[in-house]
Amino acid sequence: MMSSDEADDVLPREDEMLKTKKDKYKVIALLGKGGYGAVYSVLRMSDSEKFAIKCEKATAAKKVLLMDCNVMKGATQIKSRHFCTVLDRANVKDRFNFVVMKLIGKNLWDLRQDRPDGRFTLGTALKTAAQCLVSIEHLHSFGYLHRDIKPGNFAAGRKESNEHHTIFMLDFGLCREFVKRAEGKDMRAPRSTAPFRGTTRYAPLSAMLQQDQSRKDDIESWLYMVVEWTSGGLPWRKLKAHDREKVLQYKQDVRTKADILDDFFYNCPKKEFTRILKYVDSLGYYAVPDYKFIYYCVQHAATANKIKDTDPIDWDPDRPYYGPVEAPGDGKVIDLEVEGGASTKDFSKRHAKEKDTSEETKKAKKKTAPSTGASPNKEKTEIKDVKK
Repeated sequence: MMSSDEADDVLPREDEMLKTKKDKYKVIALLGKGGYGAVYSVLRMSDSEKFAIKCEKATAAKKVLLMDCNVMKGATQIKSRHFCTVLDRANVKDRFNFVVMKLIGKNLWDLRQDRPDGRFTLGTALKTAAQCLVSIEHLHSFGYLHRDIKPGNFAAGRKESNEHHTIFMLDFGLCREFVKRAEGKDMRAPRSTAPFRGTTRYAPLSAMLQQDQSRKDDIESWLYMVVEWTSGGLPWRKLKAHDREKVLQYKQDVRTKADILDDFFYNCPKKEFTRILKYVDSLGYYAVPDYKFIYYCVQHAATANKIKDTDPIDWDPDRPYYGPVEAPGDGKVIDLEVEGGASTKDFSKRHAKEKDTSEETKKAKKKTAPSTGASPNKEKTEIKDVKK
């Protein structure tokens, strides 16, 4: 059995050159590592542009890169600006598979930690909340649940690319398709019990109770995340991942005890956030959330507190905000041709098949041609332990 140190030896090394059919990439630095593999910054040799590569060990029991590719295919289809694009992909035989993506900046956990008081100003809190909500609606429109919404899974773009006012959604390893594409657009029926997925601090009640999650649950996690960066902390912030029952009790008490609710919404626009919480709690498993209503509540909080669309954000205080100001859609699921699925065995085998097909195409063309011729949080994600 391979030791952890030996297993890490299969991942890219600094200054290693990675080749794909399109280009060559030089590994610059490790950005983060977890059970799935690692993320590195790389230099594209053809034009000296910097990108990120996400690697997955060839021996990984759970393949996550295929899910990343499917999600980002949906983002490309609707031209969402909140997702990175897979620009290239390949594998290094018997070592790892990788995808090449846009390089982005700090995640929202780290950006909040940079603040002297440990929280965003209200204007920044609401602007980032709106962008994250839009990205969640976009993800749902592809037919996927995220199931691990937290500040470490959202990041601002890079200043060098003039995208540091735009928020990107990250990490789709715990995503689950909630529609049955092969049989139409119907929701999957909920299982009688479901294993816990997510991060205890932000997990919705359904996950805590080991029930199947649906679209409303991503919104519930979004609200916990937004409250945290608005207030500076959640009432259960000192509890650890193994204190799941105590965290669950806190989340239930928020719904029933006025003093816990007041603590929960400390420094927050209580009226609007309470409306969102009550609305989300009213939704059933099959419900399509009214994303526009939730967005309206966020915008109303901004208006009530005299916050303008152009007010600067905390990590760029000297310039007016120029990030996207956009309302979410209705969550209607789009047609999307997904790759692989449960029957897909190996990213590298599929890549090899693509290569074989390409060679066959070349041969066919030759025969017929004329002769001239893509924060971590302090708390880890359970089940899938990811550190960025």
